[in-house]
Amino acid sequence: MGAIRRKKIISGSRVRRLAESQGKGAGMILRHRLHILLVDDDEYIVTATSSVIERLGHTVRGETQSLNALRRFSEEPDRFDLAILDQIMPDLTGLELAERFRRIKPGFPILLYAGYRDRPSAEKLLAAGIGRFIVKPATCEALGGMIQKALAG
Repeated sequence: MGAIRRKKIISGSRVRRLAESQGKGAGMILRHRLHILLVDDDEYIVTATSSVIERLGHTVRGETQSLNALRRFSEEPDRFDLAILDQIMPDLTGLELAERFRRIKPGFPILLYAGYRDRPSAEKLLAAGIGRFIVKPATCEALGGMIQKALAG
C-alpha cells in the first residue's frame, strides 16, 4: 500500500485555504456540521479519511465492513447526511451498498471513493444514483469540495 502523508493531507492551514477559496471563513465550514458514514474495508483509509473529514468540521462514523454499514444505516437512516463508500469491498461493493441505501432513503447523497482503476462506468454510477466520484487518496481540498458538491446534488 502506498504511503499517505497524513500531516500534509489534514493540516489546519489547508482547511482554512479551502474555506477562503469558497469565500467563507474556517468557522463557516465548522458551523455546518454533517454526520458522514464512511465505509472502506481498509482500516488505515478509514482512519486517515476520517481525520480529514473531522478537520473539515464534520463528524464521521467509520465502518470497515459493508454489511455492518448497511445494518447501521438501516437502523438510523436519518442520522446520516452523506455516505462516502469505497467501491471494492468484500460482501457488497460500493455501488451495491449505494443502491441499498437509496432503497431505504431515496435521494440520500452518496460519494463513491475508489482507486482510479476501480472506477465504475458513468452508466453504473447514474444507475446507482451516484453523481460524484473521487479518486483516492484525495487531498483535503478535493474531499471537502466533493462533499459540498455531493450535497448540492
